[in-house]
Amino acid sequence: MELYNKEQKEAITFNGKHLLLLAGAGTGKTKTIVGRAAHLIENGTAAEKIQILTFTKRAASEIVERVKAGIPGRDAQALSGSTFHSWCNQLITSFPNLFGAANYTVIDSDDQLSLMKMACGNEKTGYGKIRIKPQQILDLFSFARNTRINLTETIRIQLHKGKDDSETNEEIEELRPVLELLIKEYQTLKMQQKYLDYDDLLLVVGNRLHKDEEARNILSKAYDYILVDEMQDTNPLQWYLLAPFEKICKLFCVGDDAQSIYSFRGADFQNVHSFTERVSDSEVKKLDKNYRSTQKILDISNWLLQKSPIGYNKKLTAHRGPGKTPVILNVANQFEEANYIAEKILKDFREGGKTFSDFLILSRSQYYTKPLQAVFLQKKIPYETYGGRKFLEAAHIKDVLAILRVINNPLDQIAWMRYLTFIHGIGEVRASSYLREILKLDTSKITGEALSGIIPGPEGGKIKAYYNAVNANKNNVKLAVSSLFKEMELDLALKYAKDWQEKRKGDFPVLEILAEHYSSLGEFITEGILDNSTGLGGTPVLEGSKIKTTENKDHVIISTVHSAKGLEADVCFVLNVSPKTYPSSYSLGSTEEIEEERRVLYVALTRAKNELIITRTTDSLNAHHSNAVTPTQNEEINSAYFLEGLPESLVIQERPQGSFSKSQDAKKANKIDLDFGFDFS
Repeated sequence: MELYNKEQKEAITFNGKHLLLLAGAGTGKTKTIVGRAAHLIENGTAAEKIQILTFTKRAASEIVERVKAGIPGRDAQALSGSTFHSWCNQLITSFPNLFGAANYTVIDSDDQLSLMKMACGNEKTGYGKIRIKPQQILDLFSFARNTRINLTETIRIQLHKGKDDSETNEEIEELRPVLELLIKEYQTLKMQQKYLDYDDLLLVVGNRLHKDEEARNILSKAYDYILVDEMQDTNPLQWYLLAPFEKICKLFCVGDDAQSIYSFRGADFQNVHSFTERVSDSEVKKLDKNYRSTQKILDISNWLLQKSPIGYNKKLTAHRGPGKTPVILNVANQFEEANYIAEKILKDFREGGKTFSDFLILSRSQYYTKPLQAVFLQKKIPYETYGGRKFLEAAHIKDVLAILRVINNPLDQIAWMRYLTFIHGIGEVRASSYLREILKLDTSKITGEALSGIIPGPEGGKIKAYYNAVNANKNNVKLAVSSLFKEMELDLALKYAKDWQEKRKGDFPVLEILAEHYSSLGEFITEGILDNSTGLGGTPVLEGSKIKTTENKDHVIISTVHSAKGLEADVCFVLNVSPKTYPSSYSLGSTEEIEEERRVLYVALTRAKNELIITRTTDSLNAHHSNAVTPTQNEEINSAYFLEGLPESLVIQERPQGSFSKSQDAKKANKIDLDFGFDFS
């Protein structure tokens, strides 16, 4: 039985209707959610009537498995944890008559772009009159739906940085009607081919629940409690989805307004900050005892929040005692910074008994860490950094999935085109011609034989063989995948000859392992697209979303701050906390954006367990102070740098020993960067 502190126990045993738990960094948030679910089950709530929602499949699986591990027998076996999108897909599938979209195919971002390009190719939409790329149109449309604001305001926010002047208004009035036509055409193409994109999943469920009392009554019988993790990251569309559940069941929402850092994805800070105003019969409780960091690390984090004009009313206290004073390292340039970090890691590794995985390096962008990665390669420090395409987004995997997709949904034209053009000798023009003939068939008449009748010669023979390999095993997803791979292996090896053995071939056993957890092609395709970076139980199926320099599990992690949620380390470096970076110069002029930047830094600082090292450049600091001309101007400039006025007692100021300027060693590191061929963008 896990031990809980007084505040955690009060949240776990809460007897009211709806609760918002404000859980500060490192205060045992996940432990408390696990305790709440276990408490409900142990006190008579059926596990299947509890739904856990969070933002990654890994986090949801971790919570569910911890609950099951703590409850003997089968009482907790039916507990479900999902992402918002995956949950909505499950609802659509489980209640096909209620939501009416059970046989639709969920499409990923590449497919969405293909459809939008088709929409832009329709001359009636007037696309040629505007200078905006199809991907930008998709981004605008998604932002509008996720923030639930109109297209005019979306254009103003996304393309004109919120400006409101006559010239901007004129441009918007010219752009808006064309965008409306393009979006309408995109929606039509989706309906014709029975597609749902990511945002549709939430809208299909949310719209039905808002408009249909019968739907609410049905789900009220299915759910007693919904437990929401990372509430501060929810956006207005997700709140729109959750709002009806205020009447359907009881909400237990856990979040931290001080860690809301995803407004660029539509996350709404007010979903936490205004919870009690929005949800009747709701209460707020807090967790503020930190179990991760030492007090001196928390002191600088608390100070940062206290300087904000927003009333967070949050002060974390450490369970683990005072600890080491954080260090601010003032460096001349990035190479001095990189060499200092590398030398400290190597010294602590060789002499201090630390492992490489005891170190975490956080930056605003991966681009900034390019010199650091080059130095690590030179000094043979193993590291892992987030970036790149996810597993199921890899080209060779999408080639295989295309065949599964057309059998699951014969109207899936994007998948048909990928399937047909995979065959050597069939280009876009021939594939389009064949596809027109295929779509003339009744879907029940599409077979391997029928396809080879439309497509002559050896190409048709391959099309038939691939189709039959899946169709004969469509009720056994793992067997369908393995059978198809056997048929396609030679052609895949020829298409990807450059790196087939080294990189791609080994992915297919992983794909088979992933497939065996699904009972239907549709479930496998959709769930895979919704969360394709992890496998069942949260186990990574491939480091496809990361760049690794070693297979050794002991490695330094280099991450952007926005990818750092859930990460922690004994020693944490926060890079380039300099003027015009914290906050970014792009945010100046917007109080909301500046305060989100403050929260980004707060998240970074609170990842450290025992040592916190903050770097900044002396040039930027000198330029910041030399800009002051009058006291008034100085006050304005100072307010735009988060570490201005930091009490001396909270940190130790240091300079690297020796010179690590852009020397011959640094040039060699750059050469290694190029030789290894890493994409650091």
